[in-house]
Amino acid sequence: MSKKDDSKKSEKILIVDDEENMRRTLADILIDEGYSVSTAATGEEAVELCSKVPHDTILMDVRMPGIDGVEAFRQIRRHKEGVRVILMSAYSIDALREAALDEGAIAFLSKPLDLEKVISLIGEVKDTTILVVEDDEHTADLLGANLKEQGYRVTIAKSSHDALELVEQIRFDLIFLDANLPSMNGLELYLAIKKVTPTAVAIMISGMEKEFEEIAKEAVRRNAYTIVRKPLDIDHILGMLQRITSKRISGDNRKPPP
Repeated sequence: MSKKDDSKKSEKILIVDDEENMRRTLADILIDEGYSVSTAATGEEAVELCSKVPHDTILMDVRMPGIDGVEAFRQIRRHKEGVRVILMSAYSIDALREAALDEGAIAFLSKPLDLEKVISLIGEVKDTTILVVEDDEHTADLLGANLKEQGYRVTIAKSSHDALELVEQIRFDLIFLDANLPSMNGLELYLAIKKVTPTAVAIMISGMEKEFEEIAKEAVRRNAYTIVRKPLDIDHILGMLQRITSKRISGDNRKPPP
């Protein structure tokens, strides 16, 4: 574990657990890592604190007196959509775990905690390599600029030919594919890319036209991850990417519900 890093000082972490020793131990470790840390003993206290002070990441126990961690998470996310919430539990609750991840928790960790995994999740370095395949210059520039601003490594291809050449040379973790491309539509390109790099996560981009919506839906039926629609909701996309990268650490490889 590293010592304090000045770049982390602006990161605010909230630890929510009814066990005092757990709160204190986690707080000491994360303070030593360089984070600004607050604690709360109940879900109600966490909700109230988050309504007054913005936090970047919340570590929340599931079973607590009063409202449980999942309900507290839901209440916080209604008003603070961008906050990253990591739920913790000493109990194996598969249905609850899946529901929380589907609703936007970035991870559901089992106790006893793997502290290296916790620190990795909180300090999540956005080293994901992303390929954007989009011939509309405005959409490509908008998406590319916002992803780069968040620290992702982004390459833009404006044709199917360029995209195929790139995936044969570079391993991309995530690929955005417009359904409406000249010479090869998004589904055809997705299937061609899948043969070259089957582990890449593909997200289809669709306009409102029915033809391209159907192309995007067919790609999802063929195991593309999901569809985002124009005009792009950048906040939604950034939140989704955060969940994709974080879910890998918690071992959740499920696609989002339709």
